[in-house]
Amino acid sequence: MLISPPFIPTPSAGEDDETFLNRAMLCGAPGDGFFPISFDLNWHGGTHLKAPGDSGFALPVRAIADGTLAYFRTPAPVDTSADAPLNYGGWTDNGCIVLRHETEIGEGSTSKVAFYSIYMHLSEIKVKDPKKGMQIYRKDVLGEAGKIYDAGGKIHFEIIADDSQIKNLTGRAERELVYKTKSGRKDSCWGDMYFYLPPEVMAYTDHPSSWADSNNKSSCAFRQDQDLFVRMSYSQGQCTLSTYTLDGVCIGEQKEERDFEYDLYDKAAARYPRCASAGYELLRFGRVLGPDALVPANAAHWRKVSLPEGAVWFNLNGSTVTCFSDADFPHWQGWKLIDDDTDDDSHCQSGYLRALLKLDEDPVFPPSKSLLDISKNPDLKYVVPKPEEQDVYSKSYRVKEHNKAIIEKEISQQMLKRCIFKFPSEWGKNDFDIRYGWLQQESELGPPMPKGDYAKLKAHQEAMAFWEDAGLTGIGSNHWHFPPKEFIKVFRTCSWLSTAELTQCIPRSFVAEDHKSKIVYRASITYSRASGRAASINVSLNKVMRKYLVVTKQRISQFVANGLVESGFFSLFYELGRGKDKAYGEWYGRGIIQITHKEAYIKYFQHRGRQVDNDAQNIIWRDKVETESYDQAESAGFWWAKNRANKTSDPVTANVEWKVDVCDDFDSKKHECNIDLGEQVRLSNPTLDLVGRHVNTGRPYTTIRVNGLPDRRDAFTNVQAILLDLLYSNTEICELPLTIPSFIKRQKQ
Repeated sequence: MLISPPFIPTPSAGEDDETFLNRAMLCGAPGDGFFPISFDLNWHGGTHLKAPGDSGFALPVRAIADGTLAYFRTPAPVDTSADAPLNYGGWTDNGCIVLRHETEIGEGSTSKVAFYSIYMHLSEIKVKDPKKGMQIYRKDVLGEAGKIYDAGGKIHFEIIADDSQIKNLTGRAERELVYKTKSGRKDSCWGDMYFYLPPEVMAYTDHPSSWADSNNKSSCAFRQDQDLFVRMSYSQGQCTLSTYTLDGVCIGEQKEERDFEYDLYDKAAARYPRCASAGYELLRFGRVLGPDALVPANAAHWRKVSLPEGAVWFNLNGSTVTCFSDADFPHWQGWKLIDDDTDDDSHCQSGYLRALLKLDEDPVFPPSKSLLDISKNPDLKYVVPKPEEQDVYSKSYRVKEHNKAIIEKEISQQMLKRCIFKFPSEWGKNDFDIRYGWLQQESELGPPMPKGDYAKLKAHQEAMAFWEDAGLTGIGSNHWHFPPKEFIKVFRTCSWLSTAELTQCIPRSFVAEDHKSKIVYRASITYSRASGRAASINVSLNKVMRKYLVVTKQRISQFVANGLVESGFFSLFYELGRGKDKAYGEWYGRGIIQITHKEAYIKYFQHRGRQVDNDAQNIIWRDKVETESYDQAESAGFWWAKNRANKTSDPVTANVEWKVDVCDDFDSKKHECNIDLGEQVRLSNPTLDLVGRHVNTGRPYTTIRVNGLPDRRDAFTNVQAILLDLLYSNTEICELPLTIPSFIKRQKQ
């Protein structure tokens, strides 16, 4: 699943993803488009976003993910007359687009997900010839941010899903994760890993001499007096283990030695020599997800963990330890599913949320207090009225200010920011009286709303409503609302490419080099061929990239680009010529990144825990690397990890122009070119060239000529265009300097 924010500013060098999202998603504050409630305790299903500026331009609104156009409405012409429904408290644009997204976040049917994204208050729609059901791609321009109550450059942005999808998206339908008796899901496993350590799990002052030994007799042992959670995070060569309490308080952090991540293959081989492949998964996931068996079956996973009293050692593969990932939306990281507001109106009656924010306790503004006393409370900021004016301030004012003070607190916002709520859509037209009828009655917020004001509010809401007109498939008006920014943030760590996304990574057109003549010629792959190839390798490729930590956009771009060229763009998983006249003979290159020579195959078999003293069996295994999708991918991951290619891939370098003579109508049999297209400007990348040398020659810094370097460069440029937050050139839509070259063509049907 690839996802990006609805505004995409130009990325800054060295910027982490959280900083980028903070620039891209300038979210509404409490009282100004805050998720999930307003000061008057109305449910608010999304958040208001301010369009960021970039190079003097307000950024356009873009699709957050591939999808289809489920609904659109052209904004009404501006009408500033006093009785205009959209001029309620100032002009509000009602241009709207709704996209339906169907994608994958893991393997199998339970990892196929569907959700909707809503873009409201557009002042202009820029989808060309919009039609319901048409394909929309991530980063496509949808429109321009409009006005909300006269405040310009804003949208209401919302992400919603139905009951049928909530379990696939989050791994559960319950408020909190069941964590004491079973581990999290395996079909969808990504992001950081988590371990639940119950009090009976022993802590030790050291690890045993044998890393795989679960019986630690070499050091002192003691028990903890509370439930602990350990988060394991890999990044840029480092592995960090953070310790949490059940309520999400971090009480310690421990870093492994430098380059622990890059050295994970060597660590696994040293600690679990009888099956390093499964041992690698234990170190990577905390459990084995693949087909190779851990030896011994109860092998320990010793890690040093920081507690307030000091660092201690735990076996994270103990019998009562359970394992999870970000795909499980762990509640000790703030993720909770809340659906306890059972009526159909828009007024928040969630007992959980109200208790969380202490909305019913009224400790700050009891009716017995005077406004002068109230004004002294540090949580309230307002001008105290004159004594003769105090009688006009009612209980409703006090309650509303109470709510405002509590909701504005940073701690309250932190508690709410990852909560997922179920309540009715605010965009219904026919059920206005059901959802807002309470305003005509006396409530905790004060006296009934006057009939005239109620009628104006109803007309205003109906001018923006669209739910009945949209007829959205597979979702009712009462549905789940995700915190938009956190939804995008967490799923940007997913890294599982859907079949459709992998299809787009296979370039539609590119330059290729003939190995014999060294001629560079123009080549192409049709959508039908690309989609078939992607479907055949997609699951295996994703599982292997996930296993070997090829999970950042930079690493995926490097791995996929080189794998495409090495494997004939996922069509030829064996070496051309099949070892003819080569010293290695039948042990020629096979797989996505072709391993070659018998010695390399034997190391691969040993990595997977196989006995290699039977030559006939070795040949069967060898041939599977050519014919079986998992072996095609796993052998490439083995090579990648063994050669520490993640380290070679990690430096982010800018693409530079590269000029090359290109021909067309290339005769592959004669190795001749029929049409000379002359010199063309393509893109190269210093890091890609290093990785290409590494893959092709085994040495990143060699001066040996690299086969297929033009192919690798074009493939890398294409994969970057799909994976990264780079934008296609289109001066009719936006005059900002964009970074995807015109020779890159998206794979489309």
